[in-house]
Amino acid sequence: MNHRRASPQANPPGVAKDNPAPKAGPKRKAGLLAAPESKTAPSALKRKKPWKLSYLSVYRASPLERISLIKRGVPASEVKHLFVDLRIGQGVGFKALALSTATVNKKARMGAVLSNEESERVIGFAKLVGQLEAMIQESGDHTGFDSRAWMARWLTEPLPAFGGARPVDLIDTMEGQGLVSSALAKLQSGAYA
Repeated sequence: MNHRRASPQANPPGVAKDNPAPKAGPKRKAGLLAAPESKTAPSALKRKKPWKLSYLSVYRASPLERISLIKRGVPASEVKHLFVDLRIGQGVGFKALALSTATVNKKARMGAVLSNEESERVIGFAKLVGQLEAMIQESGDHTGFDSRAWMARWLTEPLPAFGGARPVDLIDTMEGQGLVSSALAKLQSGAYA
């Protein structure tokens, strides 16, 4: 019989019989784009390292995958980058999603995640941005089009479809996010501008 010893690299971390104790060092938290346990998840959702929010991946994820992301919690530090990335500004963004600036800043300093309710609003908003990115990709040549600047402007302008309300005033609830999503879809179809 051949009694070869398995290489530690051949076994997943923490499973190898030769090394039952976990490795020392800082633990990484599962981030927004850490893998929901699904073989059909978009590849960006399968990352295990610190995450950069991928709006398109969140939009294309299944509802169960998004629920998994919400239940894990969105790292507060990433939420701070979200609104800077989208050129909305943290003050406007936090207010729009009914997030306390002090709470987000405190949790970001501690390396903590948002609550499920807060995470759900953030994931819903990321899904809206992903929807816009998908629309732009499907529209053909988008050279020179700044989707994030357009989204920031569109979110903050009153819309007749909402009785003069701004989309940013509606995204603090899931129902409001649904209305904004429908308005984006109608824009794509040409139903109204």
